[in-house]
Amino acid sequence: MILNDYMDTKKLQELQDSFSEFAGLETVVIDAEGGRLTDGHDFLEEETESFDIVVHGEKLGAVVVSKSADRKAKCAAKTLCTMISQTAVLEHIDSRNNGRFDSVKDDIKKSGELVQMINEKTGYLKGIAKKQTILSLNATIEAARSGEAGVGFAVVAKSMQDLSNQSAGIYTDIEMSVEEITNLINSIIDSLQ
Repeated sequence: MILNDYMDTKKLQELQDSFSEFAGLETVVIDAEGGRLTDGHDFLEEETESFDIVVHGEKLGAVVVSKSADRKAKCAAKTLCTMISQTAVLEHIDSRNNGRFDSVKDDIKKSGELVQMINEKTGYLKGIAKKQTILSLNATIEAARSGEAGVGFAVVAKSMQDLSNQSAGIYTDIEMSVEEITNLINSIIDSLQ
């Protein structure tokens, strides 16, 4: 990780300048390799002391202050370091979550499309179940007309009718589940907007 990937250097400079003016402190912020990320107007490159900027356990830079600074100035530099570290953590979390948020929205949209497709296919299957019911009814009528010869055919027609009724019940259950999923997806979409 690189500190200026998560923090705008202009914001970092403004934070340092505000803090320096408030605390009467001259500091600079450096990256992990020692390169300056901010300018200290009156900062002298003499013997220095630094306070590490740490994000998720990784050192990304430091706040540098003169070793000759008094205890209050060093405490202020340490506080500035803590503020920068916490701001960098928040920016890091924000950048990670933005990508995740977009991905979740895309996944929800795709899920909604899949649910719609399931709904359509279930409608087709329900239509087939109705046709099966009509066919089994016709087969039962024809079996009755055939008398003794149609007894076996009547048993098959009855079995077809039973299967058709079971299928219709399953399709109704699927429709109810799809409706519930659709409501959940819509609720999630509403909460994300």
